[in-house]
Amino acid sequence: MKKLLSLSASKIYMVCGLGLLMTLGAFWHHQTNQTQLDRMNVLNQGVGTCFNRISQTFTAMMIKDIQSPYLNREFMALSDECLNETIKGINPFRKNVGKGYETLNQLISEVHWFHEKVLKIHAPMLVGKMMDTPLAPLNERYGKMEAFKVNLVDEIDATNAQIREVQMNDEILMGAGLIIFVLSLSLLSLQEFNRHQLQREIEREALNLLKAGQANVGAMVDRLVDRALMTQGMPVTAQIFKDYHGDLLERMTAKMPMTETTAVIAQEEKVEEAPATPMHKTSLKEVLVSIQNIQPKEMIHASDVRDVQLSVPYESFEQVMNAAVNQLAARRMDDKKIMISNQIHSDRTVISLFLAGSIYTASELEYATSTNAAAGDGIDMNMIILKEMVNESGAGWHVENKTDRNGNIVGMNIRLIVNRIPANQRSNKLVSVFKGKKKDLTRELMN
Repeated sequence: MKKLLSLSASKIYMVCGLGLLMTLGAFWHHQTNQTQLDRMNVLNQGVGTCFNRISQTFTAMMIKDIQSPYLNREFMALSDECLNETIKGINPFRKNVGKGYETLNQLISEVHWFHEKVLKIHAPMLVGKMMDTPLAPLNERYGKMEAFKVNLVDEIDATNAQIREVQMNDEILMGAGLIIFVLSLSLLSLQEFNRHQLQREIEREALNLLKAGQANVGAMVDRLVDRALMTQGMPVTAQIFKDYHGDLLERMTAKMPMTETTAVIAQEEKVEEAPATPMHKTSLKEVLVSIQNIQPKEMIHASDVRDVQLSVPYESFEQVMNAAVNQLAARRMDDKKIMISNQIHSDRTVISLFLAGSIYTASELEYATSTNAAAGDGIDMNMIILKEMVNESGAGWHVENKTDRNGNIVGMNIRLIVNRIPANQRSNKLVSVFKGKKKDLTRELMN
């Protein structure tokens, strides 16, 4: 169900449209076949009606009821006209009838001959002549006409059976298309419901931040807005916001802190600075270049890393990064790359090394997070080396199995937390103190 809810709306709309198209197409084809079936039924009834008139003429002739209206020339002319109208009605869909069209033409020809023969025999009978004329030729001809009529009805029935079979397939296709359409709409409704649930959850989290007075904490606001944008399906906008907010936090760290009632604004006038203590200064990009020269190029992807100056010795941090890459490289599957990225905060940076398709065991996670856990048999040597190097470098670290927003584990992740060089060194300056409301102090500080 989680995989279905993660499908893009465009794909679901496409499947929904496909189901609707299947339903409408099958319905149109079903109705077209129903029209043909109705015409075939009319044809069957018309042939039966016309042949009944011929049978009445034949019966009257056999019993020699010479005064019967069925032997009148007008009656037999109407019988011929009945068959002619029938064949006119069949012309628009003669291909659907198949051999029945030829059979009907043969029947009309035989009926025409039959009526001509009846008239030749019936005329002398009216004046009392040739009452003993043999009627065997009429009997034989009628049998032939009846055979044509039976064949025509059989061919019509066979055509009707084929049309009904096609209609059954159309009904199955209509049902399948309707099911696809309804399921797609249901899935869209579930996605919309899930999206509203996530929105309410994010709003509750934002309200809790306001109540706790943490709405001005940059990291929490960054994570909250990033989650809200990702919920709306806007990953590019979320990345732009993260980059912009990260730069904004960097610029804000260069300013003096401000309280509710007072703010301190630096002046141009300076005093002599106190001698600063030596501080390590290591470029993250330089460390990554060194690691990429050591490791195979197709194993690491670090194009999204932003450079930052770290307050750790270059050699020790390079060894930590190399050990972290080695630990993940030993668990690679299907030649997947180790993805390196970082997040920059005001006083530190978080460097993530992610490998998809592999996971940490419970014992490995416990060993990495616990300070007193001993290395057991299930812990590989790369993990032990990495932990010792991180502890010696003074950096922080966290090992985890990373999950997506649906809670599915997607891979293993190592996070290194390293202090960074402050944007501005502390200096002794003459300052002026302004008092007032927070809004006024903020405007003055911005100026």
